[in-house]
Amino acid sequence: MCGSVAESDKDCPRENTELNRHDFLKLWAKSDPYHPLWKHLVDASAVSLALPNPLDKWGWTPEQVALIVGLHDVGKADAGFQHQVAELSEQLTQAGFSPTCDVRCRHERLSAKFVQPQMQAAGMSPRDADTIGRAILAHHGCWDEGGVGAPYETAQNELCQMLMTALGLSGLQVPEINGDGHSAFGMRMAGHIVLCDWIASNEEFFQDDRLAGIDDPKENFEIAKELARTWIQRLGLERAAGEAKPKDVVNCPRPIQQALLDNDIPPGLVIIEAPMGEGKTEAAWILAEKWREHGYHGVFMALPTMATSDSLFGRYRDDYLWKLERGEDAHLIHGMAWLRDEKEPERPPNVGEPGDDRSLAAAWFRPTRRAMLAAHGVGTVDQAMLAGMHVKFGFLRLFGLADRVLVIDEVHAYDAYMSAIICRLLQWCACLKIPVVLLSATLSAKQRAAMVEAYSGSPLPAPEGEGAGGEGSKVPYPLITVCPLSDAAAFTIPKDTGSTLGVSSTRMLQMKTHAGMLGDAKATAAWANQLVKDGGCCCVILNTVKQAQAVYAALKSDVPKLLFHARFTAADRDRIANEVIRLFGKGRWVGEGDGRIFKTAERPAKFILVATQVVEQSLDVDFDHMISEIAPMDLLLQRSGRLHRHRDRLNAPLLHVLTPSPAERDFGGTGYVYAEKPLLRSMAILSSTTQVELPGDFRQLVERTYGDEVWDCPATDWTAIQQADEEWKKETSLESSLGLTAVLNEPSRRVFRPVNNAPAGDDSDDGNGWRAMTRLGANDRTTILVSPDELCRLAAGKLRVAEVKEVFRRAVKTARYLPLHNPCEGYGGMVEGKERLKGVLLLPLDANGVWKGSDEKGNVYCVSYDTELGLLAGRER
Repeated sequence: MCGSVAESDKDCPRENTELNRHDFLKLWAKSDPYHPLWKHLVDASAVSLALPNPLDKWGWTPEQVALIVGLHDVGKADAGFQHQVAELSEQLTQAGFSPTCDVRCRHERLSAKFVQPQMQAAGMSPRDADTIGRAILAHHGCWDEGGVGAPYETAQNELCQMLMTALGLSGLQVPEINGDGHSAFGMRMAGHIVLCDWIASNEEFFQDDRLAGIDDPKENFEIAKELARTWIQRLGLERAAGEAKPKDVVNCPRPIQQALLDNDIPPGLVIIEAPMGEGKTEAAWILAEKWREHGYHGVFMALPTMATSDSLFGRYRDDYLWKLERGEDAHLIHGMAWLRDEKEPERPPNVGEPGDDRSLAAAWFRPTRRAMLAAHGVGTVDQAMLAGMHVKFGFLRLFGLADRVLVIDEVHAYDAYMSAIICRLLQWCACLKIPVVLLSATLSAKQRAAMVEAYSGSPLPAPEGEGAGGEGSKVPYPLITVCPLSDAAAFTIPKDTGSTLGVSSTRMLQMKTHAGMLGDAKATAAWANQLVKDGGCCCVILNTVKQAQAVYAALKSDVPKLLFHARFTAADRDRIANEVIRLFGKGRWVGEGDGRIFKTAERPAKFILVATQVVEQSLDVDFDHMISEIAPMDLLLQRSGRLHRHRDRLNAPLLHVLTPSPAERDFGGTGYVYAEKPLLRSMAILSSTTQVELPGDFRQLVERTYGDEVWDCPATDWTAIQQADEEWKKETSLESSLGLTAVLNEPSRRVFRPVNNAPAGDDSDDGNGWRAMTRLGANDRTTILVSPDELCRLAAGKLRVAEVKEVFRRAVKTARYLPLHNPCEGYGGMVEGKERLKGVLLLPLDANGVWKGSDEKGNVYCVSYDTELGLLAGRER
């Protein structure tokens, strides 16, 4: 907190107003290594000119934007800031920059306090000046305006004049902000300032030999502009325009793709509902290509999991960018993607004030953040969600999404908490004119309506056949819903356009329940062995890691097998995911340039893959047989999409579903993963349904799972189901409320007020920091299993980048219920890493690779790791 100005000036001298005109050159911006303030302001302005103009649509020139960017740190011309470092304080005092006894105020607040009255004096309205000031205020992730400093006013004015001279500006006059565009303007300006500041603050930038020894601002500015262009290219932040090629995305368009090619689809929100295997991903790329003509150059693909992100990343690069000869790079973004980066500097950018956490800025030089800023990124939906959340520097993600297309896949799969955050993100996307494509095979009518209203601000008229309660079992399927960014009315295909919309093929899916086998690992393994006794590839999908490990261990040793779940180390998860794609995928491109060749999948004659939900979504894999534990019907249908996916078989696909015994309602571990309502309703569907026609039955199956319908179904306890319905309503309402506590304010057209208080944590996604929660119940901790001998060295965190990457490849997720803080006798306690391993837990294993700890009740928990089984953790029996 900042204190008030001293009441008397006797003992607290103010700035010497008789300073020489060029004494401001002695002020500093970075103390270690030393960097003058005037140079940093010039450097930041130069970076601004090397990036696209974010305020072009408001009529601002690049130079006017660069002036505001340069002034972001003018508040460092302040007694409190300049006299923080003892070695520099004496020299400044001798130069006439006297210290004061004012309590220090953060420099970004003083920068805003300088710029706002300057803008008003130049004729800007107070509200416009407030928006610009607030954008400057946020450049270190804090929005608090309080506090009073002791600025060197003469020096601040001289710095401002120096910048205007370098930029060729005669004054501070700038265009007005459109009366209803303040949130969009402020968010674009705030993100642009942060990005420019961080690039200019990188030591490799400002210590470049080409800038050494230059004391003339204009000369420094010209060289810095050339340097900035090099860095923008080096960081992969360029967005090439290029010709739109929607017809080149696919060679033989499927019906959903042809409909998008045939119809005029303006930028906005587009929801594509179609069965698995109908090419929804490529359909999104077609829209991205069409919208290039409207100035949108790039895509961020948001997927449910790291595994699905890894899988789609290769397809995006090979089947989209390379196929269309874009000549652009794609970035992978999720919690462990940064391990593949080759450009992270050994020292993080020197931003902020002494004592500030550099790791937050350094993270943006990793691909996990650069993908949110570059033209093309593929990653987890969490990365996009953080753009709509109240987290430190989350607004930089929104800035990065501007002028490209956001695609969210499997949008039906997210719970009420995540959906509330996604809906707020959609509001901000609409504010910033960011087109969004939502993809789903099993979206409910209520989910569709909520997302349309969030983006457009008004509900979409219910399609024919949709009930007043939101159920829409008779709504056309497949369906494309379009909400233009313009004032044009929303429409759907088919219906409003007169187009027809079919599917490539229909299929009959058979479903067979196995009562009493839920949770029975030995029986499940025996059935999987039976299915492949004459050959074929079988996928067994379990709902928990523990059950997956148990089933895998119970399989016959003479059948080739593989286990795939989320509790492997980063290195092992990469290895296994690549193996799954190699064995069961369509095939892949290997090699580079003209030497690239397509290798078909190396499908084995007999194989059993045991997995959790990691294969459920977006993985383009194919199996002959499938066993699944009971799950909500929409997810069972998703899983069945990996049956007979790539080629036809003589027999119809058959999904074996493991259920509790009829006399019980005990779902075991599955009950901790999924709510009772969709499980009970899915059980009711399965009790009277042995075969479904897809896609014709999609709507009814999904609406029955999540709606309130009661239908004729023998041996079904509807009283219990209706009780579960009521509990579901309460739970989802609570989840939505919790989601809304984590988000930005709704965008306002009249003012720029994205937050009301300090950010709730940061947006760390690599374990190095307190992570904002994008998923309820996602309480896993990034843990590295170490030997006692290496514990102290690693805990200090003073490691080179290459070593950090190697250590992180050993990282695994551990559940919070494990008492890692309370080791049993003879075992070491976990230690939290520092420096480059900040926020990561280090757990020392004994000579046998085991750790034991106990909880307050005396229960003993054991932790170990096996490269075949993954993390083994749980209570000893």
